[in-house]
Amino acid sequence: MTFKSALEIDCGLRYMYDSLCIMSSCGRKMLLAREMMTTESEVDAYYSRLKNILDKNCSQIAHKLMYLKDIHNTLSRLADGTTLDDIELFEIKHLAILSAQIGNMLTEQEITAVTLPQLHMVIEILDPDNLNIPSFYVYDSYSDELREVRKQMKALQGQGEDLTDDKRQELATLLQRHADLELEVRKHLSRQLLTYTSQLRNTLDNLASLDILIAKATQIKEMNLCLPRIEKETYTLYNNMFHPAVKAHLAEQGKDFMPVDITFDREPITIIGANMGGKSVVLKTLALNQLLAQYGFGVAAHDCNINLVEDISLCIGDEQSIVKGVSSFAGEILAINTVIGKIKAGKKILALIDEPARTTNPIEGTALVEGLLQVIDTTHGAFILTTHYNIVNTRVKRYRVKGLINGKMDYTLEETRCGDVPHEAIAIAESIGVDTEWIAYTKKNLNN
Repeated sequence: MTFKSALEIDCGLRYMYDSLCIMSSCGRKMLLAREMMTTESEVDAYYSRLKNILDKNCSQIAHKLMYLKDIHNTLSRLADGTTLDDIELFEIKHLAILSAQIGNMLTEQEITAVTLPQLHMVIEILDPDNLNIPSFYVYDSYSDELREVRKQMKALQGQGEDLTDDKRQELATLLQRHADLELEVRKHLSRQLLTYTSQLRNTLDNLASLDILIAKATQIKEMNLCLPRIEKETYTLYNNMFHPAVKAHLAEQGKDFMPVDITFDREPITIIGANMGGKSVVLKTLALNQLLAQYGFGVAAHDCNINLVEDISLCIGDEQSIVKGVSSFAGEILAINTVIGKIKAGKKILALIDEPARTTNPIEGTALVEGLLQVIDTTHGAFILTTHYNIVNTRVKRYRVKGLINGKMDYTLEETRCGDVPHEAIAIAESIGVDTEWIAYTKKNLNN
């Protein structure tokens, strides 16, 4: 799964991507095309590089990366043996000089997260006069004949409109020879640069990777994220887990986000609690943090252990599809059935399901959820669902949202042995100021 595909999962990953201060277009292009990491070795290697950036001041490097251009098309033309034009030769010269400047900065700060190839020969080829400026021109020093032709052209052009017909013909001949000589120079330069194609591509990719790493390191500091520990077995743990987008939204309203702790292994997990208890946010945060860890971001928690998975399924919201011609219930059941199929096939998956069978009657709904938990039993990844139904299955691990305490919602998760869901709907309705007559009739009906 590419990062671009993962952005379609409704868990807050888009917010994290939009918050990244990536300076270059090729940096964003590289991130969007990145595949999700699924092995411990590649995740550890990536975070080792990120750690190398974290304690460094990379603001000047980031400023330089603003000038990084995506020249993959130019490098493809070079590799194909095409004669490059002045703009394309300028792009290569600019990349080589930029790489040298950033390389010096990396050396000064002892940053080893990326290695930049030496391109001094490319600079020498495109900067024969050693001017050390990123612009490109077919310099006189490339050809003695070219220098002489330009000298003659300048002498004739300096006469303005006073040129005789013979002189005009001479100038036209010189102009054509000038164009031919410049083309010969460009062909020669393109042949010389051809041997450096792989180094140039490597440089462009490594600079884009550096851009991403610096942006992620900046985001970690700004959002107080953590680096994950990758668990070798099946154990996953989050301490003070939070959702950055929800936290930022609450902060705008002058409110605090209440972080939660959660631990899970291979056994199914149920989370019970009243509406407005934050259960759906917990599922979205778990999906978000799993994706963040496996795409090399900081994770939204104080600290965490992460069990790597091959796939993430978040079943949340209305699954109704007009195109497919199915109801909300049918769409939801089909989505869950797909999850079951992946688990039975032995795929290591993080499955997160929000209130399954909530759109049917509570008797059948409870039976469907009980049956689902019996079918799952254990997984190679993790299986977590929220529910309003009373679940009697004793083989699952249960969390309960603490709920309404003294008129204030406490979103903390606590382990519980009881499968009964809390009865807090009326208290919550009262706390948000709904019609008092409605509340009174509800309480009377409940008592009856």
